[in-house]
Amino acid sequence: MAFSHNSFRIAIVRSRSATGTDILTASNQLNGITGVKSATPNFVQTLSYKFQEQRVGKINFSQESDAVKYLQKLRSRYVLANNGTFFSNLLPLQWHLNSTPQRGNYSSRIDLRATEAWKNSKGGDGVVVAVIDSLIQWDHPDLIDNVYNTANAKDKLPNEVSGWDFTGKNGGDPDTRISTEEVAKLRADFQSTFQLSNAQLNKRYELWARMLKLRNPKSSEAAIATIIRNYIRGDIASEFHGTWSAGVIAAHSKNGEGVFGVAPKAKILPVRVFGLNGEISSTNLVEAVGYASDRGAQVINMSLGGLLPDQELTDQIFQILDNNPNLVIVASAGNESLDGVGFPSAIPGVLSVGSTNISGNRSFYSSFGGRLDVVAPGGETNQNALGGILTTGGTWVSGFWDKADAPKYTWEPALDPLGKYVRVQGTSFSAPNVAGVVALMRGENANINRENLIAILKRTASYEGLEISSSDANKYRLQAAIGFSTVKDFPFVRPSGIYTPPTPISAMQYYFGSGLVNAEAAVKAVQ
Repeated sequence: MAFSHNSFRIAIVRSRSATGTDILTASNQLNGITGVKSATPNFVQTLSYKFQEQRVGKINFSQESDAVKYLQKLRSRYVLANNGTFFSNLLPLQWHLNSTPQRGNYSSRIDLRATEAWKNSKGGDGVVVAVIDSLIQWDHPDLIDNVYNTANAKDKLPNEVSGWDFTGKNGGDPDTRISTEEVAKLRADFQSTFQLSNAQLNKRYELWARMLKLRNPKSSEAAIATIIRNYIRGDIASEFHGTWSAGVIAAHSKNGEGVFGVAPKAKILPVRVFGLNGEISSTNLVEAVGYASDRGAQVINMSLGGLLPDQELTDQIFQILDNNPNLVIVASAGNESLDGVGFPSAIPGVLSVGSTNISGNRSFYSSFGGRLDVVAPGGETNQNALGGILTTGGTWVSGFWDKADAPKYTWEPALDPLGKYVRVQGTSFSAPNVAGVVALMRGENANINRENLIAILKRTASYEGLEISSSDANKYRLQAAIGFSTVKDFPFVRPSGIYTPPTPISAMQYYFGSGLVNAEAAVKAVQ
């Protein structure tokens, strides 16, 4: 298969015999041929965006026996005044939009100040944000009215209506939602965690239970079953990573019972590049970025920091940015807690976003240092689920509950028994928070170019409310002592490999880039 994009042509070639290292050899040979810009093996990667992102740093998970009473208790504890713009009963739990309900009136703000930005903006009305991610269940009640319709596209794909799934066979599929076949692959394991007793669950996953017992000899049958149960639930829930990201950007509760995204009036263009279990190929991603650009997206969100560097994707992004001076691409910095952001956020021109928590610290997993632009709330649930980012989930789909009753209790990462809403953590969610702010800015000035928009975003960001932990302070002292462009025998620091700062940078810049994004100030500056 081959397709053109502006000044270069991309060909996807399948070998009838070569595999593995033979493919790599052929790729290297092609790179030496005159006229070939670059050749890269289209190997399938499995990105650890899935439940590992939610599970890191956690030992066990909390569970409330009565989900309805638990939610009522939370609503009565955290009250947010109705600002008359966008409001729901769950809004006080969305601390990343306004942290005052949970932190109190006398604590510094460590949120995006989105509720203030809504009062003086159009809410991102008319702005299209492409979400390049995994399953995007766009029929979620808080998303369905904010889905961009591509029916009038000039080069419309077969049966295309709202976005495209590049993981499908024969060129893809017009629906980014989970299919009946995919639900069938996941349902048995998912239901077993709710229906089986501890003994039954351990027997069904006997090998896993045996390994856990060897590692933790003192663990009870119930403790081992709990680990297995939580892992399976979380792993399957995280197949809807794209739904989580989309909700952070543009969820819009219509009945006062749901959640809001940062830009509640923006439109989402769903683009799926991940198959089940986090499988992704370079080709899918290259095609997806080109598709989003061709469909007129003004913002592209890529919550997939941690991919292997790829020349074709880099070329594609450079070409698209060069040809679309107003387009902003936002990407997550990565969850490796290392100096130097991950790929593709490391690509110059891409807005790289790190994560902060409800205390105003760097989220313990968030990468930092080289090429980090700004930070935004990405959550941290290892101590308390309330520290997560509340957004739209996907396991409420009826197929998951066929011939099974939903529980009455909460289960992580779900806030409710069906998993319609989830509390999550990761730079995967700090990035869409910023993509939402960019949509708010773009909604006020459609003609401002990328360079000026990003400059305003950085200029209006600040370190107010942010704090460096003692551990991070010590890491910075070590890195500063050995030099920001050198490597020594410290396993927890490394050079970014992207650029060498011309002068020593402050600890705040090292961990937070230009600072915490401020939607209210950014919108005012654009106006």
